[in-house]
Amino acid sequence: MTVQPTLVAFVVSFVGGPLLCAAFLRMPSSLGMLLGLAAGVALTMAVALWLEDRDPLASLTALWLGWILAVAMVAHALFRRLGKKARRWVFVVALLATPLPWFGLAAAQMMV
Repeated sequence: MTVQPTLVAFVVSFVGGPLLCAAFLRMPSSLGMLLGLAAGVALTMAVALWLEDRDPLASLTALWLGWILAVAMVAHALFRRLGKKARRWVFVVALLATPLPWFGLAAAQMMV
């Protein structure tokens, strides 16, 4: 039995992404956390660009991780800005935003 790459991408996007984002969102919101997430986004984007011609799947994985980090960074910024009242809504919207790249990948595969 072979595992379909599309199924793996689906599970990673809809299960792994929200779980990883939730782990980042459980950490305390501080300026250091925002700076760390911003550095992580920059690093994963640089790695994705470096891997683009060498290993396209690893490049796509780095882009996906950068997306998760960016979503967590924006959520932490909103936590700090909006306070405790909006924390639950920001948390839910951030988790819902993590699988968005899946729809781009699925649309691209439908065009092939």
